[in-house]
Amino acid sequence: MVKKLRQKVNSKGLIGALARQNLKEETRRKLAKKADAQKEQKLLKSRSVSGGKSKKSKAQVHQVRGLVPFTEDDKVLLVGEGDFSFARSIIAQGMVLPSNLIATSFDSNEEIVRKYPGGVEENIKFLLEAGVDLRYEIDATDLVGSLKLKKNAFKLFRDNKNLDYIVFNFPHTGRGMKDQDRNIRDHQRLVQKYFQSSRTVLRGVNRESKSDFGGYYAHSDKSGKIILSLFEGEPYRSWNIKSLGRGENLRLERSGLFDWTLFPEYHHKRTNGVRDTTKPAPEREARMYIFEETGQKKEEQKKRNDDSDDE
Repeated sequence: MVKKLRQKVNSKGLIGALARQNLKEETRRKLAKKADAQKEQKLLKSRSVSGGKSKKSKAQVHQVRGLVPFTEDDKVLLVGEGDFSFARSIIAQGMVLPSNLIATSFDSNEEIVRKYPGGVEENIKFLLEAGVDLRYEIDATDLVGSLKLKKNAFKLFRDNKNLDYIVFNFPHTGRGMKDQDRNIRDHQRLVQKYFQSSRTVLRGVNRESKSDFGGYYAHSDKSGKIILSLFEGEPYRSWNIKSLGRGENLRLERSGLFDWTLFPEYHHKRTNGVRDTTKPAPEREARMYIFEETGQKKEEQKKRNDDSDDE
């Protein structure tokens, strides 16, 4: 066939002209097909490379945007834990060492099992086997009293180390009120008392941290931090937690995205039922706020002491 085509191309007259034209067209089609194949190959390679970069950039965004304030060496007190799924998640992810975590619930063990069937018992078993200290009937607004901390010996951990963080995720009074203004005021009081209670515990525990010298207790200048996690938007914006913090001599040290993907075992539940919130929590934007004491109280106390000395 090729031999015959060449013979026709080499021939003279109309037959030769047509054969040469057909050869040009065939060559052009082959080159075009080859070019298209190369273009497609480059496109696929480009997509593959850009896809890899995209995945990497997303991972980097997660790492930068998703806030995880504590490390495994930090001492953490969780309050208002509900079904203990957040505690389970940070232990399962290796964010905190089991011996460095105290997880507490406002309810008794029996009430938790009744409120959150189908998961809470497994969470409790997991945490206890890991060595986490679980405590029940702990009120976030009265930590000193409900934790039964002695006035002159605020000891939380077996090794008497400092407390680095107190965490309250998505606080709720447990009362569903249609009156929006009243609902906001109730939650503002809850947050305010949480700030007051936490500040007292942090001062007491960190002031009474154990010294290595003969079992004596020495003053520590290290101050812990108070964490509050909230959903974005209303009514949470109207709680004005920054203003509430300033009223308790706390300043917002930083805040960041509450990234649900970082806590895969965490399932946010209603505090007064067994269902998820009206919209699944992972679909709701949330933020983690970290407060620290401004030190104004200490300065005011020093001034009062100086004034007393002058008198």
